[in-house]
Amino acid sequence: MTPSLATPDSEVPAKATRRRFTATEKARILDAYEGASSIGRAALLRRERIYSSLLYSWRKQRASGTALSTRRGPKPDPEAAEATRSQKRILELERKLEKAERVIDIQGKVYELLRACAGESADKLDLPPWSKRSSK
Repeated sequence: MTPSLATPDSEVPAKATRRRFTATEKARILDAYEGASSIGRAALLRRERIYSSLLYSWRKQRASGTALSTRRGPKPDPEAAEATRSQKRILELERKLEKAERVIDIQGKVYELLRACAGESADKLDLPPWSKRSSK
């Protein structure tokens, strides 16, 4: 074995990455392709380093009225999205409930403290029925 075979080619990336085209790039390439002659089309494909099959799918996408920026792959499940929204809403409401319970608890303690400071005169006050507790 020669040492040159053991070293990897530096021009080839270690891991290939998929090229992604924005909607404006797709539209620009499609417009240039449609306005070019057959030789110009071949030159455009080589220059952009894309295959005609990709242009075919983009043209089909544009003709159907679908946005060029749509992504391939599995579509998000609407029920799963609704479930996650519901879970977030439940957590938010539980936090609000805990906060309200703490506020009510603090209000009760403040009431008891004020009543203890006021002494027996607080027993003679006309208090709302929800605040009257039996202190036995």
